[in-house]
Amino acid sequence: MTGFYQFYPNVVTLIGSRHGGRTNLMPAVWQTGISKNPMVYIVSISQKRFTHGLIKASGVFSANFVDFRYLRTVVRLGGCSGRDVDKIREFGIELGQHIQLDVPIVKLAYASFECSVQEIIPSGDHDLFVGRIAHVHEAEGLKGGSETIDCSAVKPILYLGKDTYLTVDTGSLITTE
Repeated sequence: MTGFYQFYPNVVTLIGSRHGGRTNLMPAVWQTGISKNPMVYIVSISQKRFTHGLIKASGVFSANFVDFRYLRTVVRLGGCSGRDVDKIREFGIELGQHIQLDVPIVKLAYASFECSVQEIIPSGDHDLFVGRIAHVHEAEGLKGGSETIDCSAVKPILYLGKDTYLTVDTGSLITTE
């Protein structure tokens, strides 16, 4: 069997969870939007992860998208478990204000979703958390006057597999109509 990397690159997202006085952030790449109306977002999380238990218990989570310049912090967040480390304090993560759901919103994120769990679908060694988006946070100037991210202002973190990351090259940007 070959490695399971053929579908990369994917955007890295910081999944936020909070329950029982514990707050955690976990990088995830197996995630995507699956509906625009209503807005639904899905993330795949291993049952072994601390975040999995927090989301299952609370019924809510956040998805936080951060710029490539924060890659080292994202990698550090993924290098330890929230069971053992208070990642927010340990890595100096500043949280912003949630609006509708009690979820951690990463202040430096260029966009964040507040999601309520609509369904949990067992899927092999992971569960799919289907989240209805209750609120979208966006940084000022994120879209630069269009509906898409302004990649001259924001560089998403893309995961290529095997601890390899990259970001977008605006020189290769093409818009078709």
